[in-house]
Amino acid sequence: MRSKAKSLVHQGFASNEGGITRRKALKLFIAGAMGASLAPLCALTATAALPLQTCSGHLALYNMHTDEDLRIRYLTKRGGFEPKALSRLNHFFRCHHTNKVHPINPRLYLLLDRLRQKLGAHDRRFELISGFRSEDYNRLLRQKSSNVAKNSYHVQGMAADIRLEGVALASIHQAAQQLKAGGVGRYNEFIHVDVGPVRSW
Repeated sequence: MRSKAKSLVHQGFASNEGGITRRKALKLFIAGAMGASLAPLCALTATAALPLQTCSGHLALYNMHTDEDLRIRYLTKRGGFEPKALSRLNHFFRCHHTNKVHPINPRLYLLLDRLRQKLGAHDRRFELISGFRSEDYNRLLRQKSSNVAKNSYHVQGMAADIRLEGVALASIHQAAQQLKAGGVGRYNEFIHVDVGPVRSW
């Protein structure tokens, strides 16, 4: 932490110009680090100014591995995230191999909602092939396929492999790319979406 704080000083952020001292620079660095760690928590209370007209606030999902069906409202009428709904969704997206539950980044739910709206498939269910993956399960998949990333966004609770009832994979892939909300990959049986950097394959 000290070395990064010093780099701020050396870059001029801690000069006396503008009234920024070394102590203030250190405080700014600490605040920035804390802000980054609290980002997922902050996401629970707001939709990061996302235009609400692009989201319905609802999701319809079917888990291919557990045979669970879930239709849920995850946004409040004011556009905030509903904590109880997020808890149910986290459980729904759990690792089916280990049954381990992990917090899912709420932006993934927004992405799925926006994707369904963009496709005009308002009443269609997403078929979830893979949500969160435990490290053990991800390691097992890597032994079977070279397409599985070591640092997969699935392990971080930031990705989903999905299909959408009655919608061609090519259409889902194209619409997801147009949203530019994260990574999009097309496979034979599903489309991968995540809320990491924007990229496609």
